[in-house]
Amino acid sequence: MHTSNGHTRREFLVAGGVAAGTASALGWPLRAFAERPDVGNPLAGYPARGWEKIYRDQYAYDSRFSWVCSPNDTHACRVLAYVRNGVITRMGTQYDYEKYSDLYGNHATANWNPRQCAKGYTFHRIVYGPYRLKYPIVRKGWKEWADAGFPDLDADGNRSKYKFDARGSDVHVRISWDEILRYIAKAYVNIARTYSGAPGAEKLRKQGYPEEMIAEMGGAGTRTFKMRGGMGLLGVMGKYGMYRLNNSMAILDAIVRKVKPAEAKAGRNWSNYTWHGDQAPGHPWVHGLQTSDCDFNDLRFSKLIIMNGKNLVENKLPDSHWFIECMERGGRIVVIAPEYGAPSTKADYWMPIRPATDAALWLGVTRLMLDQKWYDETFVKQFTDFPLLVRLDNLKRLRAEELIGGYKSAMSKDGASYKVQGLTEEQHTRIGDRVVWDAKTNKPVAITRDDVGKHLEKKGIDPVLDGRWTLKLADGSEVEVATLWSLYQVHLKDYDLDSVVEITHCPKAMIERLARDIWETTQNGGPVAIHQGEGINHWFHATEANRAAYLPLMLTGNIGRPGAGCHTWAGNYKAALFQGSKIAGPGFKGWVAEDPFEPSLDEKTPGKEVHAHAYTKDEEPAYWNHGDRPLIVETPKYGRRCFTGKTHMPTPTKSLHFTNVNLFNNAKHCYDMFKNVNPMIEMIIAQDIVMTSSVQYADIGLPANSWVEFEGLEITASCSNPFLQIWKGGIKPIFESRDDLAILAGIAKALSEETGDRRFADYFKFELEGKREVYVQRLLDSCTTTKGYKLDDILAGKYGTPGAALMLFRTYPRIPFWEQVHESEPFHTDTGRLHAYADVPEAIEYGENFIVHREAPEATPFLPNAIVSTNPYIRPDDYGLSADAEHWDERTVRNLKLSWAEVKRSRNFLWEKGFQFYCVTPKTRHRVHSSWSNVDWHMIYDSNFGDPQRVDKRAPYVGEHQLHMNPQAARDLGIQNGDYVYVDANPADRPYRGADPSDPFYKVARCMVRVTYNPAYPYSVVMMKHAPYVATEKSVKAHETRKDGRALCDDGYQANLRYGSQQSVTRNWHMPMHQTDTLFHKAKVFMGFLFGGEADNHAVNTVPKETLVRVVKAEDGGLGGQGVWAPATTGLTPGQENDVMQRYLAGGFVGEFQSAADEFLED
Repeated sequence: MHTSNGHTRREFLVAGGVAAGTASALGWPLRAFAERPDVGNPLAGYPARGWEKIYRDQYAYDSRFSWVCSPNDTHACRVLAYVRNGVITRMGTQYDYEKYSDLYGNHATANWNPRQCAKGYTFHRIVYGPYRLKYPIVRKGWKEWADAGFPDLDADGNRSKYKFDARGSDVHVRISWDEILRYIAKAYVNIARTYSGAPGAEKLRKQGYPEEMIAEMGGAGTRTFKMRGGMGLLGVMGKYGMYRLNNSMAILDAIVRKVKPAEAKAGRNWSNYTWHGDQAPGHPWVHGLQTSDCDFNDLRFSKLIIMNGKNLVENKLPDSHWFIECMERGGRIVVIAPEYGAPSTKADYWMPIRPATDAALWLGVTRLMLDQKWYDETFVKQFTDFPLLVRLDNLKRLRAEELIGGYKSAMSKDGASYKVQGLTEEQHTRIGDRVVWDAKTNKPVAITRDDVGKHLEKKGIDPVLDGRWTLKLADGSEVEVATLWSLYQVHLKDYDLDSVVEITHCPKAMIERLARDIWETTQNGGPVAIHQGEGINHWFHATEANRAAYLPLMLTGNIGRPGAGCHTWAGNYKAALFQGSKIAGPGFKGWVAEDPFEPSLDEKTPGKEVHAHAYTKDEEPAYWNHGDRPLIVETPKYGRRCFTGKTHMPTPTKSLHFTNVNLFNNAKHCYDMFKNVNPMIEMIIAQDIVMTSSVQYADIGLPANSWVEFEGLEITASCSNPFLQIWKGGIKPIFESRDDLAILAGIAKALSEETGDRRFADYFKFELEGKREVYVQRLLDSCTTTKGYKLDDILAGKYGTPGAALMLFRTYPRIPFWEQVHESEPFHTDTGRLHAYADVPEAIEYGENFIVHREAPEATPFLPNAIVSTNPYIRPDDYGLSADAEHWDERTVRNLKLSWAEVKRSRNFLWEKGFQFYCVTPKTRHRVHSSWSNVDWHMIYDSNFGDPQRVDKRAPYVGEHQLHMNPQAARDLGIQNGDYVYVDANPADRPYRGADPSDPFYKVARCMVRVTYNPAYPYSVVMMKHAPYVATEKSVKAHETRKDGRALCDDGYQANLRYGSQQSVTRNWHMPMHQTDTLFHKAKVFMGFLFGGEADNHAVNTVPKETLVRVVKAEDGGLGGQGVWAPATTGLTPGQENDVMQRYLAGGFVGEFQSAADEFLED
């Protein structure tokens, strides 16, 4: 074949560089492909175009409808579904965000357009895929147990007889909705009766539960009911409706124990945000708020964005353009991360760091700024705790009543603390007022939590920042005090630049540059923002890293301004968007915790008049994940010691019902749950759209409608945008699935039928009557952010797209702490100020009153959990625990304070045993947690081993999971690119406690993945993406027995790994700093305060990155387990680039191609 200028096709390709081993001809000018100018009209001989009609008809549709893609990614994008013959054929995005408005005429802008990622575009592959949970199912053994009248599982070997200890090998059978709802109701009644009163407590005692957990039940068997409305903000009616059902269990308790409503107790509400490890647990310690985050369009105002363990490129796909727009406006980007990843490609500079040493980095930056006097003195005095006086004897802040005899607080009832924030007299008495040294009067003076900002100026008080004094107290004693500012000068001596470089492995010049850039950007009027995420929050000592990141911003006043702040990003957690107050009404609580003994049964009752009363109590799934136990340690010094506060204390788990979450799949230590914990649970209900491992290991599977199939209204909002979204589905349910809320109402109705008490059904009256909109309108009526909206107006499109509106925030974009900085409201702490210090008893005892760097309890080469400090005002209790203690709970609570010189000479016993790789587990761009894990296209793109042909039949699916590994580290272990490896963690407890290689379950649970070379990772860091579909007993059997080798079970579950999972190397850790009873902070969903625990607010924040692993070769990567994986032999793969590939990566081909093209044309 010849081209128009006479050259053969082969000559053309050779000149194009194809023989050089690439498929790219980027350097060719378009003229090389042009026809000769003497050619006549090309349209005269144009081929037939009839085929185009067929092509265009592929995009024809009969109708379309709008729905909200609402996974746990914070975006809640509104998507268009195109329908043909009743079937969704494709998805598209909407370009109308500029139409979204509010009651006052404020509008969003077109800059939000478009908002959608590949997950929304492929959602119909989930809807119509072969992996749906199509109808209710029940485990055969469980049904036999129920049919036998629920015989005692502790007697006659019944737990094994009915396969409670072998759920993974049992089978599920199809059952009707009416039948399964009756079974569920009967089981709830049985479990409540079994575990109520003294007989129930004795039974639990014999089962081995700690006395603290039994006492926490208060005699109510219903306290063993655990329910989780998975990431409930994703669907406030159906998902958070789970907690409404749980609240109704107080009625069951009243029936079973024959108690009055005031004494009745319902079940435990499991958390979401903290359970995922997604909260920044240090935030409540600094400002008293659950989390600081902004609307994403605020990023365009920043002049310096620091991504600290947050991947805004891959994990915020629809809205990542906002930080790109910051770049376009002259802003700079800094990335702090162990690896050179996607965000680093956008950065002005990348700061490499040893995993989990970020607190040390920020302490080093803070010291540099203090040494250089780079701080805003006015902001520091008016809004931080640095001027407050601290007693040097007990390390607590000096209280006004300790200094002044007969002290009476001057805080006004008309001030913000009482009038706006909901502080009570009792709380004020408990927290007290504080003392500063006034420069004007040269004496100590009392200040209240309202004395911040302009209010401090009006009082004429000028706090001294640096000083020490000896004061005579009201009781006649003397005490030495100092400002916190002075004490930090002492504290930061341990964080000199050289030490910080050694701790973090970050180059000295970069640390200096970061400190300077923060200061100079601020001085030039530019806002500075730090964005943290799972890369920080998934480590044991995230609390310290979060607290430390605030220090430079506290020094420079980069809080409460557009484009400024320290924010954290992970899941769509923010129930607080539906905030209640005395003025608006109960808000979110009016929906999930309406009093079941006094429900409002008149549909005309406005939301503000709904009586809310929570009979439930929050609980962290982390306790279930820890052997269903709190943190109790036998200490040499004190004997048995419980570190779990009363406000956090769990109860035994006997029934578990969850929706919209792949709970077991995403649980740390999941194989321990399957093997050692779940056998003690008597009913597990998984409610989901598709078949998952959580359904497979459940007793009952309930099929839920997908977002496009909803038969009633659903509502959502977001922590990262200002959009209120209400919608319903546009196609009929394909199978026997139901809306989440309809399922919950069905259970309530069945309970009424089982008990003869109509109050269960009355509690869901309007859902059962098909009037869900009553509940939606009541929610809108009673929230500070939605009050005034009418549902009918929103659905009619009065505020833009039908079903959409703007949340009623104070600012657009929403900016945390705007009121504090601009209107001088106190922060939500006991002092009303931003905190660099914590004087609660637990923090002092644990050695974390000052912000410190602590080595990890596991993921470190050094002494686990060591405190790096010589500060004499850090006085931790070590409980007599030896530095050689190896048990995970002993390492958790051991507090040894050492200098960095001492720490760096120490060694972690696991490191010495060969566990020398940090294993980081970030989220992938191709899934949302585990969602979309069975969608073929996503799995093909999710790893380097995606193959729609599945040429290597060892692959569990068209894609499989992979481990990123530094090429040299892999080679040193004899591991080739593409080889299968085992990834093992501490064998004392992983992949499950009591693991035995001879146990068939061990093979199921041990993680096997392919290695992919990735030079972006440091030598001692490997990476495995978070939450693929885990291997189960049934998937392993399928993989080993099916002719095609797929890990596809008969029940429709498709695993992403041949053996094990990411969770094989993780475990739960009980951070003591997350379990206090004394931390004062804002309540989550109502304008008020509380002390101690609250789910998703101050609670155990799980940490899946807290692990060290060993990597061992398992199989060759070549076909059939023979030789090297073929692509790794081409010279084109990372870490194995041949000369040609290296030249291409260096851009050399561009010039070569141009020269070749020019020579070709000259010929």
